[in-house]
Amino acid sequence: MKLITNSDIGKATLLLSTLMFTVLVSSAADNPPHVTVYGTATTSVAIDQMDWKIRISNKEPGLEEVAKAHSSTVQSVLDFLMENDLPEHCIQTSGMEFGEHFVSSKLKGRVRDGYQASSSINFKVTDLSKYKDLWSGISRMKNVSLNGITYNNSKRIKHQNETRKKALLAAKEKAETLAITLDSEIGKPLFIEEERFGYSRNNFNNVYATNEQAVINDAFAPGQIPITVQIKASFLLVTK
Repeated sequence: MKLITNSDIGKATLLLSTLMFTVLVSSAADNPPHVTVYGTATTSVAIDQMDWKIRISNKEPGLEEVAKAHSSTVQSVLDFLMENDLPEHCIQTSGMEFGEHFVSSKLKGRVRDGYQASSSINFKVTDLSKYKDLWSGISRMKNVSLNGITYNNSKRIKHQNETRKKALLAAKEKAETLAITLDSEIGKPLFIEEERFGYSRNNFNNVYATNEQAVINDAFAPGQIPITVQIKASFLLVTK
């Protein structure tokens, strides 16, 4: 059995001290003094575009009848949109969908009473003054319902990018303020993350589009859309 000498103990102590120092230096290098902050910016943009969604549904006793009736209704809607000077490239139609139509009966249970056909028409409006005329015309059409209107801005992507820059600058200014308070300054950024992005497309229902008389909101005022971005950023903290 080998005896442990004082020399061996000294070597082990020196080795352990070296390892601990290396770990501490590595930890300090991996986690240098830094400041982490959040920057938030909001930009309000004017609404200059409306995206409309229309649903068309027909029901008839026979399959051929419902297909013919549905095609006629779709064409009537398209003709109406063209009469209101909507460009063809702003109008999008979906394919026609067919299915059996059932009703419930206390005596016979679920009974088929014909066939139904449905499709959608989406269109974009850049002239907001057409709002009331479009509402009035669509609401008077039989078998046509409005699924909603979404308000938008045609330069939304540009405004989003500008708001991101503002949020990042806000984070940098906040970090600089904190650093100055501690007689320090910020160095290079360690990381930048987008924490939150918000864009309200303002879905409004100013009319109830049914086959009955339309209820129009004459005081139509779409207002503005807020774009909000929050950035998380971390910077080196440099002591003067």
